[in-house]
Amino acid sequence: MIPRFLSAGIPALFSLLPGQNSRKGGEAMHNQEIAWALTEMADLMEILGENPFKVRAYRKGARIVEGIETPVKTLSERGQLAKIDGIGKGLCAEIDEMMEDGASRQLQNLREKVPPEVLDMLRLPGVGIRAVRTFFSNGYTTLDELEEGARKHKLRLLPGIAAKTEVAVIRGVEMLRRRSGKFGIGVARPMAEEFVRFLQNLPEVHRVEITGDLRRSQEVVEEIHLLSSSQEPDKILDLVEKHPAAVKLVDDGANFVRFQLSFGLPVQVEVVDEAEFIARWVETTGSYAHWSALQERGAKRGDGCSGDWQRFITSQEAEINFYRDLDLPWIPPELREEGSEVALAAQRKLPEVVQITDIRGDLHIHTHWSDGVSSLEEMIDAGRERGYEYMAITDHSQSLSVARGLSETRLREQRQAIRNLSHRDKNFTVFSGIEMDILPDARLDFPDEMLQETDLVIASVHIGLRQERHKVHARLETALKNPHVDIIGHPTGRLIGAREPYDVDMEWLLDLAAKTGTILEINSSPDRLDLAAPYAKMAKERGIMLSINTDSHDRAKLGDISYGVNNARRAGLEPKDILNCHPLEEVKKILAKPKG
Repeated sequence: MIPRFLSAGIPALFSLLPGQNSRKGGEAMHNQEIAWALTEMADLMEILGENPFKVRAYRKGARIVEGIETPVKTLSERGQLAKIDGIGKGLCAEIDEMMEDGASRQLQNLREKVPPEVLDMLRLPGVGIRAVRTFFSNGYTTLDELEEGARKHKLRLLPGIAAKTEVAVIRGVEMLRRRSGKFGIGVARPMAEEFVRFLQNLPEVHRVEITGDLRRSQEVVEEIHLLSSSQEPDKILDLVEKHPAAVKLVDDGANFVRFQLSFGLPVQVEVVDEAEFIARWVETTGSYAHWSALQERGAKRGDGCSGDWQRFITSQEAEINFYRDLDLPWIPPELREEGSEVALAAQRKLPEVVQITDIRGDLHIHTHWSDGVSSLEEMIDAGRERGYEYMAITDHSQSLSVARGLSETRLREQRQAIRNLSHRDKNFTVFSGIEMDILPDARLDFPDEMLQETDLVIASVHIGLRQERHKVHARLETALKNPHVDIIGHPTGRLIGAREPYDVDMEWLLDLAAKTGTILEINSSPDRLDLAAPYAKMAKERGIMLSINTDSHDRAKLGDISYGVNNARRAGLEPKDILNCHPLEEVKKILAKPKG
């Protein structure tokens, strides 16, 4: 599902308004752009109180389009778009219009009825779309107006609005102001990769790489920074300025151009001579502390941080030799933060951090048995195609009715369906699991007898996220001490830039996880990245096993595993620290081992 904090207030990559089509050369719309547009239309329709069936159809359509691997344009040209389950005639016509014109008349009409800041209200944690509809229908059209109403206790006078919503509004507006100008890695990286492909296709470009905070896999970034090498910088920069996504030129110079995408994310493209590329790539990757430590080491050795690395075919090979010239092993970008890593590298004490190729399976997967888009068969096939040895199907449990959670009966039926499918490939194992809710009253959603039958149990908090600390602790303690709970899913409940973690003492949580032998998840969804890298590092220091999972709701999202791996690299995690880097038989032994 497309999180509202990414889609709210962010139109598709291009404006999608008639008369403002900035596309050039008949360039096809990206599936993600269409999904964003459909989500925005659904939000606007729901705020305006339009037909709920139509709203649901657009939301479902957005999820489907986002999960389709084939470009929608290709499916439309083949006449296959209307044949997809969940894409009706009306939705198909809407998508065809966007594909044909790069614009949507319906989206324009909806935007004219709802001021932009009303959509921004959806980014406030704890404020749902029904509340936003109430605010809008009662004359609140900006965040400043809404905050004033909350501080003066006027919102609680509106139907269905409680005092706690006023608190959520005040906290949420303050959080948005703190986060202003920052963008999640899940938005920034795909955009950066699109521009890398664009530049790679230019014959004048010799090398191009992502650099800056994004290369170090920071959770949020202020800009995309791309570094390229070419003998014709003027020609490259002129082409970049004319790119249809460059809606606003911010700054330019002799060897760089900086522009904004339609939703405000700045992109800087820098062009240097090939001889300067590697040193500049290391410098711009950062951090400042890391680069300063390298300069200091180079000065002491009399080497400096410059040299001729043109002879190396790939940027990676050349960068390895840059560090080798300083008598250092290559330092992964994710570890280049404090500067102290340079001294550790000199002593050959850096961890051998996990790589994407170390991942042997994914242990947190949803299907259309609950709130997923893809079928059981599709998810299993996708895992097999990725070269995995195993995966776990972990649909939601019964109390999460909004996600069509599984009852005990349906879980048993799914387990049998998994066993039937498992016979197709004896070299690929599918665990029958569950993502079970830890309920607000500190009960678990299934009895021990049911959990004992289940191959893998993830326990997660989904509701009651704003409870007092002692209640949150009671809930987590119940799960951590349960002998059948294997993993705590997204352990702090945060959504980056949209929702703060629930109130939990992390030292307490980590200590109890270590004591009970409970595995903690690194949720790879770029909206979550939970556990965050600093806490994952603390978990490693306590000997806690971690599991990097995608929480995928469609097959396309299995690729999000890379976000979780990069987060684990920032924490200095090695394959031995991660459950799903172990071979199948070891995983079975770890899961079967009695908890402490």
